[in-house]
Amino acid sequence: MGQLMNIPSRDSGIIPQVGLPPELWSAIFEHLPLRTLHDVTLTCHSFRYLAQPLLFRSLTFCPYSLDANNQRFIHRLETVKRTKRRIQFCSSLRIAHAVRECKFYPRYIVGAVLNTEIPYNVLLDILLDTLPLFVNLQSLSFMFVDLSQSQISKLCALRSLGNLFLGNCTVEHVLSLSSPKLRLANLTIICDSKNMLGNGQNGHGLSVFSPDHIRSVSIINPVAASQLLNNFIGNTSQGLLQLRCLTLPCNLEVVRAFRPILHLIPELAELKFARPSQIQHNLPRDENFSLSTHFNPLKPLSKYQGPRQLLPHFVRPGALEHLNLWSTRPVSTDGSMSPLELHGALAGGNKLVSVCDPEVLKTVQMLELSVTHVDALMLHAICIRFPILRSLYVFAAKGFFPGAVTQAWDPEVIMDALLTLPLPSTIQHLRLSSYSAGSRSGTATEDRLVRHKQDLRVKYPNLSSVSLDESDIDLTWDRSTVLLHC
Repeated sequence: MGQLMNIPSRDSGIIPQVGLPPELWSAIFEHLPLRTLHDVTLTCHSFRYLAQPLLFRSLTFCPYSLDANNQRFIHRLETVKRTKRRIQFCSSLRIAHAVRECKFYPRYIVGAVLNTEIPYNVLLDILLDTLPLFVNLQSLSFMFVDLSQSQISKLCALRSLGNLFLGNCTVEHVLSLSSPKLRLANLTIICDSKNMLGNGQNGHGLSVFSPDHIRSVSIINPVAASQLLNNFIGNTSQGLLQLRCLTLPCNLEVVRAFRPILHLIPELAELKFARPSQIQHNLPRDENFSLSTHFNPLKPLSKYQGPRQLLPHFVRPGALEHLNLWSTRPVSTDGSMSPLELHGALAGGNKLVSVCDPEVLKTVQMLELSVTHVDALMLHAICIRFPILRSLYVFAAKGFFPGAVTQAWDPEVIMDALLTLPLPSTIQHLRLSSYSAGSRSGTATEDRLVRHKQDLRVKYPNLSSVSLDESDIDLTWDRSTVLLHC
């Protein structure tokens, strides 16, 4: 091996000589898990030379700490020295080409004393100066850093990047850039109320990204999202021509700002509204978000994730394949719909619930729903409105339990109902899960499961798996017996 690479191998006699060129060995090593790859580096000098760089495909630097008030500091000078040495090693000629991902994060140290003598971002400039050496870098992440204009210029020296994640970062108001803008494919921004992307009123921190190359944007904070919509997309002469995936917070002001500029994103295929941890009662109180029904042409989205109230305002019939639906009604705090509300949205008959366009629903192949509980009413509505459904995932917030008032079903009843429900023949995957499962009505015997398997295979020839509840009842067709995991 060492002779093939013109590298002396002290341990060449330990392993058989296999006549493979180094390029093939490198290709093989790239598919090995990290632990196995570490063992390979201990085999011989030649393998170590090839495999060691692959151990550094993902770099994480955590040189600074956060206190209870999110103040950033470096606890000890030794941390600076150690991190410098690590950056220098990883940017060496032998290692740098293997780096694909780089993260710059804080860490919480219990009992750490605030040290104001060492600037927390003393290492940030060193890392930014090093980034161009990572010629194959695909993903870059920052958490709790303040990026100045000079640092933004260094970031743009990368010229192109696959993914950029900014978590609770501030970006200095960018006056002008002599260097070319960063060609970025995917942008994710997560901010709290105190750290916004773009300190200036115009939010020019976003202007460092070339709008002609962005394919995916995910922004969770409402203020940062408003800056994106009003001052970046709205001021772009031709819009975001390559943007296909967009995630925005489910906020009334953001939705109203987004609706008029929908036409500036001609290639948008996936739209997601981030589901808040708790649905606020002021978000919104009407069924239509107070939006005009006929404002701009709708999009032929392939994926929509968000409240059912916004579905008619953004999705055009004929293309939707993946639907993840919840609700902003204040009936629940987590967005879960009652079966009555879901039935009204799918089948109508509820004056308080707007009905989804059946033409939008009939092309859906993957359906994800959040409901308070499962009963016959909602399952029958699903069977009627989704004729080519392949995958159904239902999360029940209150668990599966038998209830006379709610007519909720437990897992045993659901298993029995599978044979009588008019599920589409295209169904392949069915999963109903809950974090707070109730007790079962009984224990299914192996004979009963075998009978269920045989009957289900006849009725639904494409069905490959059924998973019910957190106990994970998994019916598999791979063997002659049915497995029950409890």
